[in-house]
Amino acid sequence: MGVTVMMSFSGIRVRPVLLLAFFFAYAMPANAQTFRDTLVGWADRLDQSAAELEGQPPQPIIQIGPGPTLKKGDGGERTGRLIKRLVELGLLPPDQYKPLYTSAVESAVRGFQESQRMRADGVVGLGTRQVFDRTPAEAARMMRHSAVSMRTLSAEAPETVLLVNLPNQETTLVRNGAIAMTIRSIVGRPSRETPLLEDHITHVIINPTWTVPPTILKEDKLPSLRARGTPGIQNAIVYLDGVEVMPEIVDWTNVTPGRVRIVQRPGNWNALGRFRFNLTNDEGIYLHSTNEPKLFERALRTISSGCVRLEDARGLAELLLADVGVTPQKIDAILNKGQPQWIKVNALPVRFVYWTATVQPDGAIRLHPDVYDLGEEHSGA
Repeated sequence: MGVTVMMSFSGIRVRPVLLLAFFFAYAMPANAQTFRDTLVGWADRLDQSAAELEGQPPQPIIQIGPGPTLKKGDGGERTGRLIKRLVELGLLPPDQYKPLYTSAVESAVRGFQESQRMRADGVVGLGTRQVFDRTPAEAARMMRHSAVSMRTLSAEAPETVLLVNLPNQETTLVRNGAIAMTIRSIVGRPSRETPLLEDHITHVIINPTWTVPPTILKEDKLPSLRARGTPGIQNAIVYLDGVEVMPEIVDWTNVTPGRVRIVQRPGNWNALGRFRFNLTNDEGIYLHSTNEPKLFERALRTISSGCVRLEDARGLAELLLADVGVTPQKIDAILNKGQPQWIKVNALPVRFVYWTATVQPDGAIRLHPDVYDLGEEHSGA
């Protein structure tokens, strides 16, 4: 029995592709199949779709171009280009053109977002704008690059690995060759990119403290101390030259960042939440939970200072800790005590990847924003 999928990239319809048993063989890992095989299947799927797009004649499109987020009520040149693009895509009738972001424009944008499997909020931010502006040739290149990376990973990755894909802000745990869980993540903002690391988790810390990293201390917290006498962090201890101080009585005017250390106590208010997963890199990058779960509702989650926040950190912690004999009941007891506890786990390989094209569980292809503007400079994991 065949499965036919119709895909759309920037409004360019791709002729139906007969997948045959592809959905069952590749899009969803089967018990008899390893994740490495799944990666190869995804790569084949991407290359196949790229070839479809490459076979089409070049087609110029109206592009919105970079700039601020566009939303209902906006006007101006970029709003005008957005509306022309919607007309070009057949999502608005030509007679409705005027350079104003009306309710009709918002509805058309929502329809476009739904067709691209994006969050349909009717707002044209970075992710939506990049999809509107994407040409078929660019979409094909994204697929080719991701396919190369997937094939490389399939040849190198261990059977158990944690994959953090930065463009779609998702983290996937693969155990013994099968996908165990996939969770939404938050990654570094463009000004503080999450690096493409190859590392491993060594410890799970329950009830972690948070020591403010040097960059955040210099750019955010020391200015706050100078302006208001507070670091702006709940339940934090401020140290000056290694000694705990009352920050509101210190003159911070000429204090240099190297003399200051700020540590936030454990608790539900802690920026790391209740779980931290330690890595071994020298860049201060690790994975953790958060005290702001609503942030995971965002479509584009490139908002951290470089570390990776996990929506279901507890679920990942339970899986890793079970391997060393720590039960959910024991985790609850540690949480209730409220004191930091480091627990060594079996080393879990972690790979940060940059896949701007992925294959969905139903076999459809999704293209993701080039969040760090790596473009064609990057084609590997």
